[in-house]
Amino acid sequence: MTFTSTHLSTVLKYGGISFIAGAVNHGFFSESRSLWTAGFGVLFYLLGSWIEMRNQIEVTKTWRDVLGAGIVFSIGIGFFTGGLQHFPDSPERSLWVVPLGFALSVLAMYVLEGAGTSSRKNVAIYGLVATVLVVAGSALAWRMLSSSESLHGDDGHSHSHAASSPAPVIQSTREITIEMTDHMRFTPDQLQVKQGETIRFTVKNLGKMRHEWVIGNEKELVEHAQEMGKAGTSSHKHDMANAISLAAGEQGMLTWTFDKAESLAMACFEPGHFEAGMRGVIQVTPI
Repeated sequence: MTFTSTHLSTVLKYGGISFIAGAVNHGFFSESRSLWTAGFGVLFYLLGSWIEMRNQIEVTKTWRDVLGAGIVFSIGIGFFTGGLQHFPDSPERSLWVVPLGFALSVLAMYVLEGAGTSSRKNVAIYGLVATVLVVAGSALAWRMLSSSESLHGDDGHSHSHAASSPAPVIQSTREITIEMTDHMRFTPDQLQVKQGETIRFTVKNLGKMRHEWVIGNEKELVEHAQEMGKAGTSSHKHDMANAISLAAGEQGMLTWTFDKAESLAMACFEPGHFEAGMRGVIQVTPI
């Protein structure tokens, strides 16, 4: 079995498994996207298995190969497939994550399988050409997605609410800082306030992509997230006094009075962020 066949079959099989696993993990939040992700995963896995069955031979591996190169290979495949799946959500990051993951998989696969099946020259040619193609494809995808964002104003998901201008000075009982990161998390993501309490929130975007912080009724926010995920709503726009949208490195303020004892939620509705777990809970307790 040649190095090229071995690498392609393994990338397709493990990539397919990763796609299917991602579809299962995110299926509850993004129904339509998970369906085609799982479909591609099955297709990739079947194609990789077919290549492997046509070219399978016995290959002897050492524990050093399995533990060393195997870890690098799994990281590479994780970067490659994760970057592909999240390209629509974070094109800036996927632009380098996808090619890096592919290159790592080539390097690790050569250590695991390639040394005894192909000449170094053939491996070098395959690795160079394939990586260049992946880089070119990633650059093209990034350009298309960036052009779409520019045309629709950050995927059409624009805001003109409390984030765009300084919050008015209102007497508040205390101040709370909320941090947003590209790990798709709020810090803190669990808050407890008292009924009638006025809080001045300082919201900081510590990531490299746009994030937002929206507070409201949990049921309504979940319904809003589902609406945002439906086809044809990419140009959804809204004005809300309970939300703040920040570009990378920005910070803003939002002052809010919690006049009713209830359980509220916080969320980010930038494409894919809510589905990735960017949410939290605000518990308003009675006096």
